[in-house]
Amino acid sequence: MTETVHNWEDHGYLATYIKKNGSFANLRVHPHGLVLVDLQSYNDHTKGREETDQLLNKVEERMKEVFHGNLKRVKRLPAILRGGVIDRYWPTADGRLVEYDIDEVVYDEDSPFQNIKILHSKQFGNILILSGDVNLAESDLAYTRAIMGSGKEDYTGKEVLILGGGDGGILYEIVKLKPKMVTMVEIDQMVIDGCKKHMRKTCGDVLDNLKGECYEVIFVLLLLKVIFQM
Repeated sequence: MTETVHNWEDHGYLATYIKKNGSFANLRVHPHGLVLVDLQSYNDHTKGREETDQLLNKVEERMKEVFHGNLKRVKRLPAILRGGVIDRYWPTADGRLVEYDIDEVVYDEDSPFQNIKILHSKQFGNILILSGDVNLAESDLAYTRAIMGSGKEDYTGKEVLILGGGDGGILYEIVKLKPKMVTMVEIDQMVIDGCKKHMRKTCGDVLDNLKGECYEVIFVLLLLKVIFQM
């Protein structure tokens, strides 16, 4: 491997190693003692990943020898797979990065308001993602029930307003509780169209019709038109 070394008296040490096949590694030593090793390689098969793991094992063993067993902690992070046909990494609202076992793009459309994706996860079922924001998975029934009050609220005979909720999860669960009337106001019909086809475990059949015995779905633009005509 070709080695390039940079040494700064007050800022530590950096070495890069490049192999003929395009693989490379960065070794960064910080003055306060933190040592970072980043290895990047193109391995599209199991054998290649095993070879990478073996190499990292050797690096870890060598570091322990060099530091004479004085390493306080060694933390190896799992490999990030870049350039896949299906993106498996999605950020959370609080800045964390979550990796999902996504194996299929079920639905991907741009509406006038946002990008709508429904991706399939082996663990969570179909997942609704709006403009890069993970909204809901078919396995998130506990989340839906928590929004409804976790059983503490009695909806029997009451009038209920749902703002948003295009996945149909809240509407589906509240209708079961015998309300007087549920009005759901949604901005994007394409979300409903995608969910009623690909999120059936979440919405059941309530999105098949925009008006039922005890509920109605109204779109914002239509609502504004009605208001201005009054």
